[in-house]
Amino acid sequence: MSSAETQPTPPRDVLTRAEAEARAARVRTCAYTISLDISSSAPSYRGDTTLNFDLQGEGDLFLDFRGRTIERLEVNGRQIPSPNWNGYRLWLPANALAPSNTVRVVYENDYDHEGDGFHQFIDPEDGQEYLYTNFEPYESHRLFPQFDQPDIKGTYRLEVTAPADWELIHNTAPEAVEAAPDGRRRWRFLPTKPFSTYLFALVAGPYHVVRDRHGDIDLGLYCRKSLARYLDAAEIFEVSKQGLDFYADFFGVPYAFGKYDQVFVPEFNSGAMENVGCVTHNEYMVFRDPPTMNQRRARAEVVLHEMAHMWFGDLVTMRWWDDLWLNESFATYMSYLCMERATKFDSGWLDFASSIKNWAYRQDQLVTTHPIAGDVEDTDQTFLNFDGITYGKGASVLKQLVAAVGLEGFREGMREYFRRHAYSNATLADFLAAVEHGSGISLAEWARLWLETPSLNTIAAHWTADGDRLSRLWLTQSAPPEYPYLRPHRLDVGLAREEGAELRITVLRASISGEEAELPEAAGLPRPNFVFPNYGDHGYCKVALDPESLRYILANIGRVDDTLLRLQLWASLWNMVRDQQLASLDYLALVRSAAPAERHPELAETITANALAAISRYVPEPRIEAEAHSFFETAKSALASVPEGDLKKIWARALIGAAAVPDDVAYLTALADGTAAIPGVKLDQEMRWSIAVKAAAYALPGAAERVAAEAQRDPSDRGVRARLRAETSVPDPAVKAAAWEKFLGDGYGSLYLTGAAMSGFNWRHQRAILEPYVERFFEVLPGVFRDRDKEFAADFFRNLAPAYRVEPDVIERARRVLETAGGNVLLSRTVREFIDDMERAIRCREFASRTAAS
Repeated sequence: MSSAETQPTPPRDVLTRAEAEARAARVRTCAYTISLDISSSAPSYRGDTTLNFDLQGEGDLFLDFRGRTIERLEVNGRQIPSPNWNGYRLWLPANALAPSNTVRVVYENDYDHEGDGFHQFIDPEDGQEYLYTNFEPYESHRLFPQFDQPDIKGTYRLEVTAPADWELIHNTAPEAVEAAPDGRRRWRFLPTKPFSTYLFALVAGPYHVVRDRHGDIDLGLYCRKSLARYLDAAEIFEVSKQGLDFYADFFGVPYAFGKYDQVFVPEFNSGAMENVGCVTHNEYMVFRDPPTMNQRRARAEVVLHEMAHMWFGDLVTMRWWDDLWLNESFATYMSYLCMERATKFDSGWLDFASSIKNWAYRQDQLVTTHPIAGDVEDTDQTFLNFDGITYGKGASVLKQLVAAVGLEGFREGMREYFRRHAYSNATLADFLAAVEHGSGISLAEWARLWLETPSLNTIAAHWTADGDRLSRLWLTQSAPPEYPYLRPHRLDVGLAREEGAELRITVLRASISGEEAELPEAAGLPRPNFVFPNYGDHGYCKVALDPESLRYILANIGRVDDTLLRLQLWASLWNMVRDQQLASLDYLALVRSAAPAERHPELAETITANALAAISRYVPEPRIEAEAHSFFETAKSALASVPEGDLKKIWARALIGAAAVPDDVAYLTALADGTAAIPGVKLDQEMRWSIAVKAAAYALPGAAERVAAEAQRDPSDRGVRARLRAETSVPDPAVKAAAWEKFLGDGYGSLYLTGAAMSGFNWRHQRAILEPYVERFFEVLPGVFRDRDKEFAADFFRNLAPAYRVEPDVIERARRVLETAGGNVLLSRTVREFIDDMERAIRCREFASRTAAS
C-alpha cells in the first residue's frame, strides 16, 4: 500500500441530513450572545460567543465552527483545555453537558474573500473597507460557533466594537451605540426573534445610507460611498413599499421583523440574500450606466423576491434543504404576481416566460435533471440545487397550481400556512395541507406527478382541414424515453388566422393527461394559419410546432402582434434549434430578417442573446466567423433604424458581442474613439470596456494603451476587474502561463478578481496558444474540486473549461475525469452537465451541416 493510500481523508465542511435530524431531535431553545471586535484594515477579527440551549438525551454533541483559532472553550462553567476541533466541527464532551447548557467560545478568525462567510473588501477608488456576511446554505458557522441547520432556530443578541466612522447593519435595529475607550464605537443591537442561523446578518463599513419610512417600518438603503451617485433610491423605495403592502394583505400577516434594510454589497456571489430585516443585494443592481427598462424590471423582481422570503423562508422556514425549491419557487412566483398586481412593472410575466421559464427548460433537459422535490443528503448537494429547476420550474409549476386551485384558494391556503407555522419550520407536506385547506382540492396526485418526477413534456397540436374549415384538432403529449412521465396539463390553444390585415386568435381550453386529447369544439372552425398549443403560457412544457404552422411562422413571425405569443414563438424556434429540428443557420437567417423590426425590448434582448449563443455553440465551426460577421452587420443596420432608448442599447450590446473578426473589432474601436459613429448610439462605460477587452484579445494596434486609458477613465472596482480580464485576454503564451499559475496559486486578491482574470483566458480564435491548457485543465480539476471552496471550483470550471472546442476528444477527456470523481457530487454533476452541453452542441452543428448540404 502506498503512502498516499494511507493518508487520512481530510475533514470536509459538510453536514448530512441524518446528522442534522439527529441533532435537531436533541437540541431545544437556542439563544446566542455574540460579541465581535473589529479593527480597521485588519486581516482578522475577534469573537466571543455564548450559546444557551436545552438538550435531551446523552452522548457527545458537536457545534459547527470554521475558524482560525479557539482561545477558550467553556462548557457549563468548566474550561475545556484541549478542544476537540478539526477546523469545522467542535465536539462538546458528553460528561460536561446537562439538560440546560451554557457554552462559551472565545476565538479569532480571518476574513473571507470569496463572497461567503464574513467577506472583506477594500474599495480601489477610495481605499475604504467594507464587510458583509453571506451564509446560505451552510456558511454562518464561519462567523460564530453554532448549530448551523435551518430547523434549530435561535435568538441572537449581538454586540460589535468597530471603527467610529462605520455604519453597522444587523437583523435588528441598534439598541445603543456608545464610544469605546480606544476611540471606536460599541454597537449593541436589539434581541432578535427566532430565526435560522443562515439568515443572520452583519454588514459593516462606511456605507452611504438613505432612509425612509413606510407606516411603522423603518426603511434603509445602503451602498458604498463611491456608488452613492448611482443609487436610485426613489424607485427602490417605491417598489419596496408596494411589496410590503401587497404581501401583508395577500398573506394576512403584517411584516414581522421591525425595520427593513437593503444593502448593496461588493463581490457578492449571488443576486441577493434574504437575511431577516437586512437583505443584501449584488451591486450590479446599482446601475453605473443608464439602465434599460428590462434591467429595472429585473431589479424590481429581485427586490420583491427577497421581500417575499420575509414571510416564506424567514417567518416560516423549511425544515431541511430538500425543500429549498419551495422556498425559492414560492418567492419567484410571488415576486412576479406582485409586480403584475402592485407595481408599474406590469409586464413582468413576459420576463418570466423569456428568462425564468427558459432557464428551467434548459436545466430540465440536462442529463442531471432532477425532481423539483427530492432528497438532499447533505449541504454540498444543496449548493448544487440553486438551479433552474429549483427556481424556474418550481415557480412555473406553482403558477399552474394557482391556476388549478384559484388565486383566492391559494391566498387562503397561505394565510393558514402562516397561522400554523409562524416562527417555526415546515415541510412540503405542511404547505400542501394548507393549500388543500384553503382551496378544498386534494393535491396528492398533482404533487406526485409534478414534484416527484424529473424532466418535461412536449405538447404538439395536430390538425386536419376540409377546405377552409377544420375537421379535427387534437393534442399529443410525449416524454423523453429515460423519463417517461406524462402529466396533467391545462392549456389554452391558440388558433391564428389572417383576416384582412389582421391576425386574429381564437382560444380553446384544453386538458391533456395522457398521450392524446381531442378538442371536438374545433371542428368546423375556420382553417388557421398556425396553431399554438400553449397560448398565454399557462403550461410548463415544450411546444412542437406542426409543419404547416412552422412554415407560416418562419415567414410571418413579425405579423404576430400579441407580444407574449410572439415571444413564445421565438422561444419555440430556439428550442427547435437546440433539439435539432431547426438548423441554427436557418434560425440565424430568420433573426437577420425579422429581429431588426422587433420593437419590444424584452423580445429584442432575448432574440439577440439567443442569436449570439447559436453562433458560438450551434453553428458549424467553419461557418462561425461568417455568421458572426453577418449578425454584426445586422446589428449595425438595426442600430441605424431602431428608435432611441432601450433598443439602441440592446442592439449596441449585440453589436459588441458579435464582433469575432479583427475588422469588426476595429470598427468597434473606431466607435469608441469617435472616428466612426452611428446616429443615436452612445457607448456607456461597460460597452467601452467590452471593446477594450476584445481589442486586447485580437491584438489590435494600441490595445494596451486603450486598456490603460479605460482604466484611467474608470478607476472603480469594475474597472479593476475589466483590466484584469483584458490582461489575460492577450494572445501571448507568456501571459497565459503566468495567469494559469496565479489561478492555481494565490489568485488576484479575491474570488471576484480571480474570476474576472479567468474570464479573459479562453478565446476561440486563440486555440493554438491555448492548446496546452486543455489537458492541464482536466488534470487539475479533481484537485480544485477537492481542495478549494465550492464557489472557487464553480468559477474555475465556468471560466476555464475548454467549451470553445466543441469536439469529441474534449468530451472523452471529460469522461475520464468522471471515472475519478469518486464521491465528489459537485465535480460529478458539473462535468456531466458540461458533457451534455457539448454533445448537444455537436449534434446541432452536425444537423446544421447536413441541412445546409441538402
